[in-house]
Amino acid sequence: MDGGKTDAAEAAAYYDDADVAAFYRLCWGGDDIHIGRYDTGAESVADASVAMTRHLLSLAGIVAGDRVLDIACGYGGTLRLLARMGCPAAGIDISGRAVTEARRRNAEAGLDDRIDVRLGDFHEIGEPDGAWDAAICQESLIHSTDRPRVMAEVHRVLRPGGVFALSDILTAPGADEALVNEAFARLGARAGATPADYRAMAEAAGFEIAASEERPRDIRTHYDKLAEALSDPVPGLDPDARDAIAQSVARWRKALVGGHITWACLVASKPG
Repeated sequence: MDGGKTDAAEAAAYYDDADVAAFYRLCWGGDDIHIGRYDTGAESVADASVAMTRHLLSLAGIVAGDRVLDIACGYGGTLRLLARMGCPAAGIDISGRAVTEARRRNAEAGLDDRIDVRLGDFHEIGEPDGAWDAAICQESLIHSTDRPRVMAEVHRVLRPGGVFALSDILTAPGADEALVNEAFARLGARAGATPADYRAMAEAAGFEIAASEERPRDIRTHYDKLAEALSDPVPGLDPDARDAIAQSVARWRKALVGGHITWACLVASKPG
């Protein structure tokens, strides 16, 4: 699960793929690449994704004026939400396609002068020590084979008293890891890390756990909605790519229904 080698190049290749980008744009809502919060189940994927970001920011106590670094910013949806909240925000991402798209959407929203987005790797965050009030990472550590290294880097760039808001797709305790690996294969990720493992990694990096919760129902609903979106041809998405992604989503749903995959978030505070 963790070691000296990272999967940065593999993750970049995945998100730089044109068919993957089309899937996220056309089926996932376009602004975000993370699991949504579904209070009624009637929410769209796009609206639920924003709701989950708001939930995570609220859980972390992030407010106007806080300097926030998104260490895997994707298409920049969270950054734009932060900027509209009045937070000085910046993001890094391993994918050149994602960085280009985030910058385009920031400019389209009239926020490009308030948000800095650049290519970067969360294993080696190019920021000074203690530069940020908060950091956020949504459903991205799943790609890392050296998660403790990422935790240590985030701890380094936060000021004393700063917070790390983290969410991810994780292996449930007692899971059938073969089923999890079948689901994770599309992402190039591997089973094994549980919510308890993430809490332990954060504490080993020097953090104190301020909040932690699991919401497995949300990820099940999210993948049900993706399956529905892929059940018919998707204009703009290559038919062969749609079929392959639909088959992958079916493997995810099998593992989710069996309780082998979960979604969790935590807020970790740097003492001081």
